[in-house]
Amino acid sequence: MTDIAHFLLERIEEDEQIARFVAADSPTDETRYTMWATPSSLDPDQLVVAVDYQRVLAECAAKRRIVEAYLEVVDHDSPMYLSAGDYMETTVRELASVYADHRDYLDDWRD
Repeated sequence: MTDIAHFLLERIEEDEQIARFVAADSPTDETRYTMWATPSSLDPDQLVVAVDYQRVLAECAAKRRIVEAYLEVVDHDSPMYLSAGDYMETTVRELASVYADHRDYLDDWRD
């Protein structure tokens, strides 16, 4: 697995954990847009502002599928996958860019 894919899958898992925490701690059964704040289970000194955790979970699933597609492409040595690999790498770098302030983000991933 590539470093950037591993990094992204870890961030996606963290986002899913927060969304699941929000879902379990939700003060309402509302399944559409809701907004409230709760202490973070990952960092008790921070609050999580919970906005539409269902969308966050859907985004995590979509991001995971993109990363898995990227891994499938880069695992092939065939020349016909080279251009697809370049395109997918650009996509994965863009996904990773939203985590640029994370301590494990590498400057080499910047475009």
